[in-house]
Amino acid sequence: MSSLLPNFFESAGSPVPMTELDLPSHATAAAAPSILAQIVNPGINLAIFERPPSQTCLSSVEALMQSRVPIRIDFKNPSTADLATAIAAAIASGIPRSSVRALASDISHLASLFSATAGTLHPRVRLERVDDDGCALFHADSLNLRLLCTYAGPGTEWLENSNTRRHELGLRSRTLDEANADIVVDPSRIRRLAPWHVAIFSGRSRPGAEDNALIHRSAPVLSANTPRLRLCIDLPADCGC
Repeated sequence: MSSLLPNFFESAGSPVPMTELDLPSHATAAAAPSILAQIVNPGINLAIFERPPSQTCLSSVEALMQSRVPIRIDFKNPSTADLATAIAAAIASGIPRSSVRALASDISHLASLFSATAGTLHPRVRLERVDDDGCALFHADSLNLRLLCTYAGPGTEWLENSNTRRHELGLRSRTLDEANADIVVDPSRIRRLAPWHVAIFSGRSRPGAEDNALIHRSAPVLSANTPRLRLCIDLPADCGC
């Protein structure tokens, strides 16, 4: 089935913003954080809290993107003070303390939203600047639930169920482009989360949703030299994709 050209993603054009197409029945979105709780409803594998950027946080976000050292902050059940200390240590001096605190508070708030939805008191919180293409293969994560928020750079790309050939998942001796071309029915319908939007999605380990995990991938950044600042919040026992 690998009939598409190797430059599959470059030729596909930009991923479709959510505002240009109605959401499929397995996804839901709203401009209120309460929408995230909808992820526990049967048949839902993606819930999106649509929100604008926080102007108070932007100087810290910019500093983290410009830092010359790798950015990887990893905590289990961090306090706002823990996060603020880690963020301040990772960026250059001169950034207003109020901005550092605002970003730490935002992350803490999102961790609380995830904890309430996922039923955990000890979420794992990771803030990372991603300078490579990460998980470039469309896939389903081997976990229960995950929260993602991209503070800078392109957001995570995802597929509607109807735009996915699930029986083609996995690399299976194919090149990355060949596998992605086999997995995606129509590359022009690839979706992308907007920066600052908050998404909780289900993985293969979610009870009762094994065959309805969200198919997604990291947005390619190498070719465009557009790194990402990504927040990822998981259950403590979950380890990744």
